[in-house]
Amino acid sequence: MSRTSPFFTPQKEIDIIDSMNEELIDEIVGQSVDIYKVSIDNTDENVYGESTTKYYEVGFRVNCLILFNEPEIVQDEFGADENASIEMYFQRNNLSSGSLNFYPEMGDIVDWNDHYWEINGTTEPQLIAGHPGYKHSIVATAHRARLSSLQIEERPL
Repeated sequence: MSRTSPFFTPQKEIDIIDSMNEELIDEIVGQSVDIYKVSIDNTDENVYGESTTKYYEVGFRVNCLILFNEPEIVQDEFGADENASIEMYFQRNNLSSGSLNFYPEMGDIVDWNDHYWEINGTTEPQLIAGHPGYKHSIVATAHRARLSSLQIEERPL
């Protein structure tokens, strides 16, 4: 008979790790992003499931850790272009508890540091005690999105 929880890691230890990390992210580090999810009800799609115009739900603020990767300058026949990306580290229990009930998905828009970022993908690489039942964090990668592709008006300075 196989066990459903790690032998040397009781739930009490998992709860302590979660509460300490939540306090660290929310109270000490204090980084946050505003997330805008695609409004499926208001966005029309064609026969291929694509849309030329996307509409977004009202944004909400989420606390996370952010890693800003160094921008890369690409030079081509059209001139110079800057590519930038970020990684956002969310605590899984913090997202699923309370009124948030949020999971980052590909295509969501993130407002951080006066720029808009589009989420490329998400992974859940961190398992406490190596057990798949104790998924701890969600990592979302995003690239900087152009305002023209988002069809969002530029904010006044």
